[in-house]
Amino acid sequence: MKTNVSDPQEQFEIISQAIAKAKENLKKHSFAFILWGWLVSLTSLLTYFLMAYSSLGNLSYLAWPITTLLGFVGMLMYYRKKEKKKKHETHIEFFLSKLWTIIGCVILFFVILMPFAEIKINPWVLFPVTVGIGTAVSGAVLKFNPLTFGGVFLLAFPFYSVLVPKESLLVLYAGVIVISYLIPGYLLKNYKS
Repeated sequence: MKTNVSDPQEQFEIISQAIAKAKENLKKHSFAFILWGWLVSLTSLLTYFLMAYSSLGNLSYLAWPITTLLGFVGMLMYYRKKEKKKKHETHIEFFLSKLWTIIGCVILFFVILMPFAEIKINPWVLFPVTVGIGTAVSGAVLKFNPLTFGGVFLLAFPFYSVLVPKESLLVLYAGVIVISYLIPGYLLKNYKS
């Protein structure tokens, strides 16, 4: 491999190849977007139906910490298995893995903290904005527009969520996650460079 490239066109091609390689490697990791897309959208719908049609009321929200912990355990198990087979990691993949590790820790911290916090933290702002940043950055870095769009869609959620009745927020959130995570996740899974 050349270490000293002076031709701008050749430099551009090397960078483009690195981005394409990271996309191909990330294709194998579409699992995260698909897993969280299914977990969050189904948990949103489950919570909605439990609140609307059962006597659990606000206890229905206990599904969220349980789902979050199950998701983190599933992610850890999946990626530990993948790490054993991995030969090398690009700089882009390294950056994205650290970005999502930090975002995951922030979310886990707030999921654990929320029931005990004296200050009310609005989950309809905190979670969509937090994961929206990660999704938009991932899409921008990889130049994968469905992820970028998904991230922007999540970032805007607090603004357009005020247009629906509070009772319908969980259903809207499930739909937003399908658009922001599941569709881009499956597109990424089927991505061909």
